[in-house]
Amino acid sequence: MSFWLRMPATIHLKSFAWATNVAAPRPHFTYPEYCRAHGLEDIEPCSMASFAEYGLWVQRELVPDVVPTEVAGLRAHGDGFELSLPSGETVGAHRVVIATGLSYFENMPKELRALPPALASHTAAHTDYSVFAGKNVAVLGAGASAVEAAALVHEAGGRSLLLARERELVFVTKQEGHRTLCERFRAPNSVLGPGRKSWVLEHFPSLLHYVPEARRVKFTRSHLGPAGPWWLRARFFGKVAVKLGSRVTAAAERGGKVCLDVVEDGNPAPRPMEFDHVLAGTGFEVDVDRIPFLHPELRARIRRVERSPALSRVFESSVRGLYFVGPAAALSFGPLFRFVTGASYAAPTVARHVARELGR
Repeated sequence: MSFWLRMPATIHLKSFAWATNVAAPRPHFTYPEYCRAHGLEDIEPCSMASFAEYGLWVQRELVPDVVPTEVAGLRAHGDGFELSLPSGETVGAHRVVIATGLSYFENMPKELRALPPALASHTAAHTDYSVFAGKNVAVLGAGASAVEAAALVHEAGGRSLLLARERELVFVTKQEGHRTLCERFRAPNSVLGPGRKSWVLEHFPSLLHYVPEARRVKFTRSHLGPAGPWWLRARFFGKVAVKLGSRVTAAAERGGKVCLDVVEDGNPAPRPMEFDHVLAGTGFEVDVDRIPFLHPELRARIRRVERSPALSRVFESSVRGLYFVGPAAALSFGPLFRFVTGASYAAPTVARHVARELGR
């Protein structure tokens, strides 16, 4: 839950509460049930902080024997694996499941990578936005991370400008309590929101795994594009400046500031713009080579779908006994697995296979 615990206190989930459950083998461990028991909002918007506390509660109740430590290294050893810990201790394992979520996968635009962190950073690096008080900040992107960051900069006393390639900003609509039969037929509700494709993904979670790779990857990348949450509209519009159809082509440090070359639709000439800081709300991109604890020899043995691991129908990589779940599984199984709700299929699938293999 460390990723969720680092989120700013005023940010909420974009997903439905009833679709954001930790996969548990026993009843009454859903997020809405936890919220109701603790006097919290159980529909939407629900805070990321409460979701993180819910996840820790599930862990304490169902998996109490957890050792909070980092993994310094993971390598193949004999017919299994050896993990090294920062203490110098080593641990052997026949099976390893990598479930690191979005950690290590921040997508920083190449134009910003040469700049120091004091001038350019990813939104995932920030919990406290008070550091931007009185500063001019450019925010890149059009999704939830970008619009949230732009609003938080404004609320912290800074001046934010959202630069987005898209020609319009999309915000998801609030979940309505009553929908007509016709509306439900045209766009049945699902854990990913209304829509027939999303409904199919929820009810047939393994279907896309059997679709040819090129078509599966294209669909995964295009389904459910960038969108802000409905509850942020009032905190965003009229408060944050926006330039749509804009892209950054170059960035450089000049006199303690960051100067961006921005190309706008209909004008091929770059326009120089100066800021105190640039925030990249440009999402995440899974890349096996960016997982720091994987030994190079082990990393080289993992077959890829683009830069993600290529997984079998039981989430096992090309290295026997090494599994990946969460966003790392999305290009092998589809967009459902970019979200917490994907664990309801992934977790029992991996557990059954591990139990069967170890039983042999």
